[in-house]
Amino acid sequence: MTRRIKQEITDTVIGKKMKMILIIDEASLLRLEVFAELHTLTQFDNDSKPFLPMVLAGQGNLVDNLKYRYSMPLASRVVGRCHLQGVDRQGMEEYLLHHLSIAGVHKNLFDPAAVTAIHQGSGGLFRKANHLARGAIIVAAQAKAPQVLADHVRIAATEIF
Repeated sequence: MTRRIKQEITDTVIGKKMKMILIIDEASLLRLEVFAELHTLTQFDNDSKPFLPMVLAGQGNLVDNLKYRYSMPLASRVVGRCHLQGVDRQGMEEYLLHHLSIAGVHKNLFDPAAVTAIHQGSGGLFRKANHLARGAIIVAAQAKAPQVLADHVRIAATEIF
């Protein structure tokens, strides 16, 4: 199968004069053996031809996965790395307000301490913040509270994580 894939890549790049790129999202979830197979897909003409550049995107453990023995050949080909940091507290508040407005809510449902709790609990990462905020809104609604408080976020965090 690897030979067939490499042939298709070669035919496309050389024969059709097209550039290719392989983008793998959630690469941190790949089994370690897959990294060895990915390495073989990038070898062309004694490594002199970069026919298949690759972008691996994933969580922080992707870097750890590239340190395993199976992954070393692929890791040696990494020419650039980028680690996204979480947003600051102000950015988190803007993010929450934006999502509230998308939902048709035009006032801030989150108390300032709740925004801080969501920011700290998520590490500034949007996916985790979404889960925390949604859970906190549910907890606040169950309590019939007019605003989401830090305590609601803490309760939601124990339910979610």
